[in-house]
Amino acid sequence: MNEILFYELLKDNIGIQDEALRKLVWVLYKNFDLKMNFKQNILLIGERGSGKTTMLKEITELMDIPLGEIYNLFSPNGINSRLFLSGIYKMMMNGDGTDRGVLLLHDFQDCFLYGHSMWFNSMLASGIIDLGDEGYYDISSITFVGEIDINNVRDIFMSSMDDLSDLDSDNFVSPTLNMVKKYLTKANEVHIDSSGNKSVNVRFEKYMADQIKYRFLSSTCEEVFKTKIYMDDMDTDNIIKAINSPLSVLNLYRNDLTEEYINSDSFIKKIAYYVLESGEGLHSASRVIEEVVSRDYQNNEKVLKKGSLLVSHKN
Repeated sequence: MNEILFYELLKDNIGIQDEALRKLVWVLYKNFDLKMNFKQNILLIGERGSGKTTMLKEITELMDIPLGEIYNLFSPNGINSRLFLSGIYKMMMNGDGTDRGVLLLHDFQDCFLYGHSMWFNSMLASGIIDLGDEGYYDISSITFVGEIDINNVRDIFMSSMDDLSDLDSDNFVSPTLNMVKKYLTKANEVHIDSSGNKSVNVRFEKYMADQIKYRFLSSTCEEVFKTKIYMDDMDTDNIIKAINSPLSVLNLYRNDLTEEYINSDSFIKKIAYYVLESGEGLHSASRVIEEVVSRDYQNNEKVLKKGSLLVSHKN
């Protein structure tokens, strides 16, 4: 099966991010089906809940590529070697026992936040990773996918607002801010009110999000992560399309909700609106669905099929 068929099989089922899906399918196809000599690691960059993890999981399952996942790999002290080995083990268990597959690194922005990017990337480029007391590990057969959320620049670049006390100072607490400070201008500065309270203005947040997308990541990860896939910002139309897809969490509720209700424009639009407002994107879809159903039920709308315990169970 070629990459075009993989893409066609997935695009309607996933229902989001067609361009990103096409790029991801092509890179994984080259890495694993064509068995290219030089594998490409991938950065998936976008809003929280824009479908990054879902997209990767569905592609690797369809293409029969073993997948392992690691959360909280990076800390101020470096990488957690046991978490790394656990992720490798899960990947191997999902495959044929060899260490050939995809390793998904959640919250990869922490690698930059804690200042480990140059050190970690150089090890990835070498094909050998130093795990300290655990020894060295050959990673030449593994494709790394770094997943980066850019919803809230404050989460990525600073531990507190005090880190931005003075944009003209020599150093920031955040290593990332130090990397890009020469590009900062007065138009992007932090606002300080008459009482001395500091807040990041909208222009600054947008500016820093652009930095992590187009300048900081590009220059820092050029050799190791040659493929950078930017997920589009989720608007109402994107969310509605995703909710209506066969892989949507909404399908878990079809045995409980009436056909008329679950397929109504009013219901779908309510979900899309609250998902958009949540700041968590599609991660909040299940919670939002149950809240909307509960609210409509209390307003005496006919939402449940006979015998469903959905609302009573929630209460």
